[in-house]
Amino acid sequence: MTTATPYTPPAEIIFAANQRLETATLGHIALAAVLYGTYCGVTGGRSAVTGAELPPFEKCPVLVRAGWLAVARRSTPRSLP
Repeated sequence: MTTATPYTPPAEIIFAANQRLETATLGHIALAAVLYGTYCGVTGGRSAVTGAELPPFEKCPVLVRAGWLAVARRSTPRSLP
């Protein structure tokens, strides 16, 4: 397996991710955590790309949590609290 090239996202992307997380509903955050946990269940708790052990959702980098939040928002009706 090859080693992934480290990625440092631009500051504006991190800023936007933080804003999305700060303005998210508790319902969407909870759903994002469930969806991430489902992914972890399929991969045995490891990254499907690098094989590295995955942390709990709360310990994931902001960009990862914001990504799963985007999935949660996209996959739910607008009526979710």
